[in-house]
Amino acid sequence: MNIGIIGTGAIAEAVVIGLCTKEDPPERILLSPRNEQRATRLANKFANVSIAADNQAVLDESNLIFLAVRPQVADEVLTKLRFRDDQRVLSFMAGVSIDRLKEFVYPTQEVVRMNPLPAIARHEGPILMSPPSQEMAELFQDTGSLIQVEEEAQLETFCAVTGLMAPYFGLLDQCTRWLVSNGIDDSAAFDFVRALYESLGRTPQDSNDKDFGKVATEHATPEGFNEHALRELNRIGWYNDISDILSLLNRRLEGKASFEDRVTN
Repeated sequence: MNIGIIGTGAIAEAVVIGLCTKEDPPERILLSPRNEQRATRLANKFANVSIAADNQAVLDESNLIFLAVRPQVADEVLTKLRFRDDQRVLSFMAGVSIDRLKEFVYPTQEVVRMNPLPAIARHEGPILMSPPSQEMAELFQDTGSLIQVEEEAQLETFCAVTGLMAPYFGLLDQCTRWLVSNGIDDSAAFDFVRALYESLGRTPQDSNDKDFGKVATEHATPEGFNEHALRELNRIGWYNDISDILSLLNRRLEGKASFEDRVTN
């Protein structure tokens, strides 16, 4: 299988690393030359990775194409390319529907959408896919937790939650800054917050009960600090705000909102 990747951004790099560090890596991966520094870094690191002369060369020499360009430039990049009917396409582009993708890649008809995250480089994290594909599932086996959904709308709903990755790290940053402002050494503050949330992230793996609400309750000692914080965050509507933000992101993925739209109370 010859894999060609159009677009060499952070997600494409993570996918390449994840695939190339499997026990059975792909035979060949051909990269777009768009991001020369990143492409060169990958080609130098993995013997099965090389860089094409241009995007069309990626298509001409590959039978499985990964689309990893930013959705905002999809028209500009993809309409200039000539796809073949014997190729298969796997798109990482958020918010670009399969119907729209088929217009971009005509006459190619076999199109699957996937939403890999940076953690795929470490063989961790969820990997969303729609529609289900046995071939793609086998290719990405052991690179993360594969979740296949029949309906494309379900994939969009899942994707909305990935918009909270940066806010999550913003929360960790706020905790660290607060510690430092109260006299804690920078390095000690960072190490403490990192270790705390790293351990919390693994906690659900030890529970057979798939209910985060119960996990929250288990961590909230009656009249303790956690119950106090949980009560106050609920009181100021923090969790409702998160739900509203997710709904906004979901509308954007459906093409019903833009980056300029805000949550309204």
